[in-house]
Amino acid sequence: MNTGFLERRVRGVAQRVLADDLTQIGQELDTHLERIAELELALEDADWLQLNMAGETEFSRAGLRQITRLSRLMYLKNPLIQRGVNVKRYYVWGQGMTVKAQDEVVGEVLKAFQEDHKNQVELTSHQARMLKEQELETDGNLFFVLFPNSITGEVKVRSIPFDQIEDVVSNPEDAKEPWFYKRVWTPSTVKMQSGVRSVGEQQVVYYPDWRYTPIKKVTSIGGKLVRWDSPVYHVRVGGFSDWKFGLSEVYAAIDWAKAYKEFLEDVATLMRAYSRFAWKVSVKGGKKAVSAAKSKISTTYGNAGSGAETNPPPTAASTFIASENADLTPMSVRGATISPDDGRRLLLMVASAVGLPETFFGDTSVGNLATAESLDRPTELSMVDRQTLWADVHRNIIDYVLLWAAKAPLGALRSVASVKLEKTQGMIVEMLAFNEGVSEVVSIDFPSLLDRDVEKAMNAIVTGATLNGQQKAGTLSDQDLARMIMIALGEEDVEEKLAEMFPEGADDIEDETLAARQDDFAEALSEFRTVLRTYTSPNGQTKIDKE
Repeated sequence: MNTGFLERRVRGVAQRVLADDLTQIGQELDTHLERIAELELALEDADWLQLNMAGETEFSRAGLRQITRLSRLMYLKNPLIQRGVNVKRYYVWGQGMTVKAQDEVVGEVLKAFQEDHKNQVELTSHQARMLKEQELETDGNLFFVLFPNSITGEVKVRSIPFDQIEDVVSNPEDAKEPWFYKRVWTPSTVKMQSGVRSVGEQQVVYYPDWRYTPIKKVTSIGGKLVRWDSPVYHVRVGGFSDWKFGLSEVYAAIDWAKAYKEFLEDVATLMRAYSRFAWKVSVKGGKKAVSAAKSKISTTYGNAGSGAETNPPPTAASTFIASENADLTPMSVRGATISPDDGRRLLLMVASAVGLPETFFGDTSVGNLATAESLDRPTELSMVDRQTLWADVHRNIIDYVLLWAAKAPLGALRSVASVKLEKTQGMIVEMLAFNEGVSEVVSIDFPSLLDRDVEKAMNAIVTGATLNGQQKAGTLSDQDLARMIMIALGEEDVEEKLAEMFPEGADDIEDETLAARQDDFAEALSEFRTVLRTYTSPNGQTKIDKE
């Protein structure tokens, strides 16, 4: 027997068996990968978003980047997403915010910081704050960069786009303590002579966290520079506390907003199909009568060589005249199986995801006139929660500004404050200490979210100040009482008015003028109540004229 032939046959069979096994293994692997992909997060056209494969539960950086870009695009394109983001920033920043220091020197430092044109572009102006709230909702992350002047102590604030922050390096023993932020970007410049934009080489730089002040400072990480002169303040929302990055707040609403858009598109398409024929003509007499009716209503526009229109369509409000053998009736689309209102549940899912009631998306049928003076409690608390977050952000940055104003050689607070250093666990803790008699209090206040009932507010203030008596009960100082009254009446420049009424920070009015002031207040309150009772609008709702 030919052993070579037998060897070739055996080898061929073995190869076929091996190939079949490999094919089967490959098919099983593909099946498993498909199952994994189905279980992973669905996202826009890709239909999946890969999670980190190292046992972590946080989205990968590429996935977060894709979510952010999609959220921004949906804000620009989808009316529901845009409405949800805009309503929240209107409530949070629509009436502004006041920052006031009790000490005059501290107030001058804050005023200079707020009025710096670069800081206004980034944070301290109304427009900048509105835009930052918008970015916080779509991106879930803000990275403020603080640039202190080591000589004058002045601080300027800028920000780094979320796309450029590649990683967060945390304390190996405490993941919630960030140390460095890795920034990766490719700068581009424009040549002044030619106007041509040129792209440079990719840059990698590490920025320290604004709270990370080690005794020993490394100059580089992996051969990349560490910018100790410009720390980063990271603000994030969404996600979980053990995540490095936040998550877009509109992410949960995207799929439902897209579904609602597609539903309305389908309804519009169906309605166009129903409206393909506007009129129905019924005639008697067979084919000849049908042909005659068709020729009567057909147009000659567009026929080659026909010239002008010889049978134009009737104008609006025309009269149809026909014999009893012809009947013209409009096509009815009533009773269509799908109505635009059938998509309400999709709209409710979007409203739930962005945390707003249905009335805020244009459906006033489920609301009432009391909406202007009240919000459902969860919505009101969500707005207060965001205002509190922004108050904390501004307070932290203000503390950093005041620290450098006392720390720098030419700082504006050198004469009224000092910086104490404490070393603990390899860190340097800098503490700002004001001199005796210098107030460190800085108040950050937002106006009331709602249009409160002024009469009720005034009655509450009077009750608190007098305990339903005729004279002051000593429960409130004159300055606090005046502040409450002006806030209740909607006065905008409260602190300036108080400075005029109480010069040199005096807390109470002199005793000899107290009785006169109380009589004036009681008289003014009586007149206010009289006007309030007599001045009503035509629809019976009370209106108040602050003038």
